[in-house]
Amino acid sequence: MNASENIWIKVIQQLNNNELPDEQLLQQLSLEEKELIDALQADRMIPGANHLLQQLDEQHAWANVNAQLVAKRLRLMPSLLKYAAVLLLPVLLLAGGIFYYIKNNEPVALDLAKLTSTDHNRATLVLSDGRSVELSEQANQKLSEVAGTSITNKNKTLLSYKEDGVAKGEQVFNKLIIPRGAEYKLALADGTTVMINSASVLRFPVNINATNSREVYLEKGEAYFQVAKNPNKPFIVHANGMDVKVLGTTFNINTYTNTTRTTLVEGKVEAKSAGNQTAILAPNQQAVFNQETKALRKADVDVMPFVAWANGKIVFEEATLDEVMNQLSLWYDYDVEFQLDKIKQVHFSGEIERYGDIKTVLNIIEQTGGVKFGIKNRRIYVDQR
Repeated sequence: MNASENIWIKVIQQLNNNELPDEQLLQQLSLEEKELIDALQADRMIPGANHLLQQLDEQHAWANVNAQLVAKRLRLMPSLLKYAAVLLLPVLLLAGGIFYYIKNNEPVALDLAKLTSTDHNRATLVLSDGRSVELSEQANQKLSEVAGTSITNKNKTLLSYKEDGVAKGEQVFNKLIIPRGAEYKLALADGTTVMINSASVLRFPVNINATNSREVYLEKGEAYFQVAKNPNKPFIVHANGMDVKVLGTTFNINTYTNTTRTTLVEGKVEAKSAGNQTAILAPNQQAVFNQETKALRKADVDVMPFVAWANGKIVFEEATLDEVMNQLSLWYDYDVEFQLDKIKQVHFSGEIERYGDIKTVLNIIEQTGGVKFGIKNRRIYVDQR
């Protein structure tokens, strides 16, 4: 096999070693290869697949593939990449046909599809000593006590930090990682609350009052802050080239794209770029930082579409279908594939209950947007009607 044919095998080997796959390798995988690996993970078959790869050489594997193709008469099996066939057929027999389903079934029309629900209450807490805690498995439990601060997970929706005495010593940081399709609420020890959106990472101090400033780091994604007032300790959010400084206020920061947006609901904030450009925001204003041009600008906005997610809604105002589907993909944990590029520019306006069933949401878009959806596994196919 040449180098490009080994990429999917390297990913399986990394997963088998409990390593996070290299992002550059993942980006080079084809759609079929991604589905193959996703199915192996879902059925906990990575170790078995890795073992098969170690046992089978290419020539022997092809002999097995050809023999099994004749024996099983899989006439509908589409032509696969030849290196995928090395693994595919033996695993197919072990898995009871799961790969046959993946490779041969066309996307199902929306009205016939059975969509699996998304568990929105998931998060991983990384403690200061490097240990990871899956919060979905730790409901209503005191997790730890660090630097005079107790940490409690409440109802798998709220991670709460509470000072047991006077904060002192060097600041100790934790990190909260929210996967795609989930959200979590964080209560910091100073009384500040943060709603953290899907596919986001927030790093924050456990003993937040131990120093003269309260500083947190939105490493990726989106978060909605309600900052507890303390004139003596400014609150600063560092987010992808923008620093947002407040004394006590409510605002949203979005870093999903190459444009970082800070949207002010109430109070007053100062947004500062890495190049020392500044913008003072009043309510209903937004600071927009372009990470490519390094330009910072201020704009008057209707804040509701930008903060609706924190209030259980998704609001679109003349958004392109591409933007709409990006949001739905993040929140419901589905991949999206457009069959035609031109339909990405279809515009859509509406208000959707964030916790509603995705099928209901897609039905509304189908009826108003002139498009149709097909479903296959956790992938949504978008086509013109």
